[in-house]
Parts: sequence; structure tokens; C-alpha cells
Amino acid sequence: MVEETIQLIRETEAKAEAVVKDADAQCRKILDDASKEADTLKAGQMEEIRKRAASMMEAAKEQGAQSQKDAMSAVEKEISALKQLASEKEETAVSLVISQLV
Repeated sequence: MVEETIQLIRETEAKAEAVVKDADAQCRKILDDASKEADTLKAGQMEEIRKRAASMMEAAKEQGAQSQKDAMSAVEKEISALKQLASEKEETAVSLVISQLV
């Protein structure tokens, strides 16, 4: 009877050890799977962020190009107005010089 009890205890210990090893293996597998899934999600999010950043960069470039065109147009108008004013002043100056010579 004592031998049977000892044998039963050894079997129970062996089963408990097997259960602990199995639980440890399952724990490692769960952690590995979670780590892989996290890496996959991280890579997906990084790609999405890169796409958004590229889109925002393109929009900023387009906006900058439009602002530059608008500024150039305003500068050209100002130059034209200054040329017109200079032309008017030139006519007045030429008339004044001619009147002083006569």
C-alpha cells in the first residue's frame, strides 16, 4: 500500500511536471505570436504613416508652387506698374529738359 501511494505520488508529480512544461511552452508560443503580431501591426502602421507623410509633402509642394506663382504674378504686376510710372516720368523729364533748352 505504501508502495502504491509512493508510485501514485510519483505519477502525479510527473503529470504535474508535464502540465507545467506544457503551460510554459504554450506561454512562450503565445508571447512569440503576440510579438510577431505586434511587429506586423507596427510595420503596417509605419507604412501608413509614410504614405500620409508623402501625401502631405506633395500637397505642401503644390501649395508652395502655387504661392510662388501668385507671388511672381504680383511682382510682375508691380514691375509693370513701375515701368508705366517711369515711362510717364520720363516723358515729363524730357519735356522739362526741352523747355529748358529752348
